Amino acid sequence: MAFLQWFFLPALAAIGANVKRTTQAITAAEVSQWATSDQLHYPVGIADLALSSLQKQGYVESRALKPQRSRSPRLWFATATGLQVAQAAAQAMPGATPDLQALPTRVWNLLRIRRRLTAVEAAETLIDADDNFEAQTKRIGALLLAWTKHPTSAVVTGQKREAGGRVRYVLVKDLGRWPPPTKPGQIHPSQLPNASAVPARYRKTSPAVASDSEGCIDQ
Repeated sequence: MAFLQWFFLPALAAIGANVKRTTQAITAAEVSQWATSDQLHYPVGIADLALSSLQKQGYVESRALKPQRSRSPRLWFATATGLQVAQAAAQAMPGATPDLQALPTRVWNLLRIRRRLTAVEAAETLIDADDNFEAQTKRIGALLLAWTKHPTSAVVTGQKREAGGRVRYVLVKDLGRWPPPTKPGQIHPSQLPNASAVPARYRKTSPAVASDSEGCIDQ
C-alpha cells in the first residue's frame, strides 16, 4: 500500500476492534461512532470516504440493497483480507497493548531480551512447575517456528543445532511489543504504512471542530 491518508487507519482500526466476521454489516455511521475518541473527531462523511477507500484496496465490499430498501444506509462488509489488516490496525493504535499473560507475548518478550532462544530454554523460564512441561515446550516451539515463516522475517533459525538437536531461534528484527502472527495471511502492525497527520480540525484539542454531517476533508 502507498502512504496513507489520515482517515484510513482509524477506520481500519475501528473495524478491527468491532467486526468479528465477514457477514457482519457495517455502516458509515457505525464506523464514525467507533473511530471517534477523546482525541479524534471522525464525522460520518469521513467514515463514508474511508470505506470507499477501503473498498478500492479490497478490504471491504458494498452489496446492493433491494429496491424497497434503497433509502436505507449503505451496507459494507469486511473481506477476509480486510479483517486481517483491520486487526493489525487496531493493534497499531495508540494505547493498544497485547495480553501480557498470553504465551505468545511472554515468549516474544523473552526473545526480545535474550535475542537467541530454544524452546526448552523458554519453557524452563516461563512454564510453572505444575504445568505439562513437554506439552508447553512443544507449544513454544510451534510459536517460534511459525514466527520464522512470517513475512516480517523477524526471527530466523540458527545455522547450527544445539545439543540434543534443539533448534535455536534468533531475533533479527525487533517488531516492538506485538509478537509476530502465527497464521498465514495475518498482518503485523509493523507492516502497515505510515499515515499522514490528522488535520487540526479533526483533533479534539482543536477549537474548530467539524460537524458530524460534514464530508469535506483535508488531504
